[in-house]
Amino acid sequence: MTKYIYRLIMKLTDGILYGFVGPFSVLYIIPQFLMKLSNFKSQGGFGIPVVELCGLSFLWIGAALAIWCTILMNFFGEGTPFVNSAPRKILTRNVYSYVRHPMMWSLLFVIFGEALMYGQPILFVWLIALARILRLIVSNYEEPQLERRFGESWTEYCQKVPCWFPNFRKNKVTAAIISQRVEIDHD
Repeated sequence: MTKYIYRLIMKLTDGILYGFVGPFSVLYIIPQFLMKLSNFKSQGGFGIPVVELCGLSFLWIGAALAIWCTILMNFFGEGTPFVNSAPRKILTRNVYSYVRHPMMWSLLFVIFGEALMYGQPILFVWLIALARILRLIVSNYEEPQLERRFGESWTEYCQKVPCWFPNFRKNKVTAAIISQRVEIDHD
């Protein structure tokens, strides 16, 4: 019982740390710091109300995508976005049948939305920098780690589903075939 409580406390602590260091810093602390640093006097939406509304829409689309991906990870991948409880199965359903890293897209959507909403050019610079950082993380850590964990199944999935730019033209039959072949628990 004590071991279970210890593991639970450690998972919660890791989750809080991940949330603070990851999304909270990337989506709130760094943009706020950059906006104060730039000292650019801006108007929301660059003074155009519809741009501000578009920014807010992108922000919420990014948040919804992140929540949707987390739900998919939990129910179909048997894990979470947290490193200490990563999915045990390759996700091939829904958005994961179109692009391998939709969570990264969610971050970019939020930053793009913030840039439009606050009317801050410095946030477009952060968007470009973040896109490069995410590319490096995915290429040098995530993809190799997933290949080690899932082996041939991951390689097959990578051949069918693009890493960054969604392929909306593929048919659902291909997605179903991928699902049957790669949703194997490789523990």
